[in-house]
Amino acid sequence: MNRNILKRAKGVNVAVLVADLIAILIYIFLFVRAFIEIPVPTKEELADVNFIYNGLMISILAIFLMVSIPLVSMDIKTHKNKNDYDYDAWYAGNNFVKGLLSIALLNPVSAIIRLYNTQNLLVLSTGSGYLTAIKNIFNWIKTKVSSIGKKKEVDSEANLSEEEVRLRKQIRKQTAFIAIRTILLYTLIAVAAAFVFLPFYWMMITALRTFEETQSTQANFFIALKDMQWINFKYVLNEMDFGLYIRNTLFVGVVSTIGTVVTTVLAAFAFSRISFKGRETLFSVLLMTMMIPGELYIITNFVTVAEFGWITAEGNKIFLAMIVPFMTSVFYIFFLRQTFKQIPNSLYQAAQVDGSSDLKYLFRVMIPIAGPTIFTITILSVIGSWNAFIWPRLMAAMLPNNNEQFWLISVALNRASFMDPEGMRIMYNLQIAASALVTVPLLIVFLALRKYIIRGVGRSGIKG
Repeated sequence: MNRNILKRAKGVNVAVLVADLIAILIYIFLFVRAFIEIPVPTKEELADVNFIYNGLMISILAIFLMVSIPLVSMDIKTHKNKNDYDYDAWYAGNNFVKGLLSIALLNPVSAIIRLYNTQNLLVLSTGSGYLTAIKNIFNWIKTKVSSIGKKKEVDSEANLSEEEVRLRKQIRKQTAFIAIRTILLYTLIAVAAAFVFLPFYWMMITALRTFEETQSTQANFFIALKDMQWINFKYVLNEMDFGLYIRNTLFVGVVSTIGTVVTTVLAAFAFSRISFKGRETLFSVLLMTMMIPGELYIITNFVTVAEFGWITAEGNKIFLAMIVPFMTSVFYIFFLRQTFKQIPNSLYQAAQVDGSSDLKYLFRVMIPIAGPTIFTITILSVIGSWNAFIWPRLMAAMLPNNNEQFWLISVALNRASFMDPEGMRIMYNLQIAASALVTVPLLIVFLALRKYIIRGVGRSGIKG
């Protein structure tokens, strides 16, 4: 293996990743710029059967982002984990196909670099370049075409022994069984994926329809790129103040998550390492509270925040009432305690001998080891805060004069008016667009961080 060519191929791979990342940033900039420049219509215009906004450019940029971001994330992972011997002819062909895809994505810089690197990879793996590879492909096609119609020579089983015939039949049966099992398995996976994907797909295309199309009884399953009404999202964010509600929800979610992580780490450390009288009894009592439905705590929590004076006419302390009661979780404490208990106690004893304090041991030893579990708790806490409805809905009901500036996204979905100007029909395109604004961020977070969630859950249940 030519080390110089290998080094050059790796360097070009890095250049490709940089070019792709720059292209993604350009796509995002153009998408945001085009979205900002959408004129904000009135509700009467949106309800007009003749109103159609041409969102072709935004639709194309959205597709570019949906294709390029997963590809770049996979390329980064591949480049990070690839060994020297993985730079073979198959990888060269894969790189060539991605170069053609870069052309389709209007990313000529990445395409040129990829096509150039394909030459390096071919020379590295086969000792020849494009011309020889193309010649070999044509020879392979010519051989396949010439073999069509010719009878294949099959070994006659008459000259084989009984054992050889039996083995051949057994191999054929096993091959057929494996093929049928694989087909059935992937068919089942495809059907299950369709059941999961189709509702989400229908939500998105409904959010991009006109009001007239949502009222039709014969809605099309597909929608043209130029007919996608991105203006629905613009109206929901600007005119219906969902941008404000999203900021409120993020603020409540981030602050409550920080408080949850702090209390969870300290409590889990105390229940797993610090010995004090009644520790197991107290922890058992906490576990028993998990059997009580959370809705039963609403009355006591409401009385508590009311006595603290957090429910006021101005509503300026309402965020405290939404955050403080949920800055701890018994389930997360139990979840993290199981991970902490897997860490050998000898490390704690050695730290005590060295004169290390409990907090120093916690931050330098236990938190780094339990990092995946803490990361999982953080993600789940943010998602829980984002999806919370009952408590924010109650707090919103306590606000005088229907003070909407303190609504969270879940409350806004429930209380905002999506009726047409006459108040006769629901504008489902706006309602579904608002729902998509709540759903899509969660899906992005889960898809981007699913590896860490699964790793954290797995570590918490393994005895080690």
